[in-house]
Amino acid sequence: MSIALAERGRLRNAKTRLHFPEQTNAIASEESDKHVILRDLTRFVEDSDLSIPRISELLQVSDVTLSMWIAGTAKPSTIKLREIENWLPTCSRTSCVLRST
Repeated sequence: MSIALAERGRLRNAKTRLHFPEQTNAIASEESDKHVILRDLTRFVEDSDLSIPRISELLQVSDVTLSMWIAGTAKPSTIKLREIENWLPTCSRTSCVLRST
């Protein structure tokens, strides 16, 4: 694929998104929420006295998955993001409670 074709495709995609500004705004807001939740999770992991294996156990994910979320190489599902969002306020630096949903 040539660079010109790729650029035209990007332009077409951008124009399509602009036809639905409320949808584009909703998507942007959702992406912003994801970044905030992941930033808060990362900050918690970095500041916590709990180990990554313990935090991943509390979140009911593997420690590899948690590490990938923190590194930005993978993203949690929307459902898991909501669980994290609800879970983080229950945590202190040394302990957490996992509320069932």
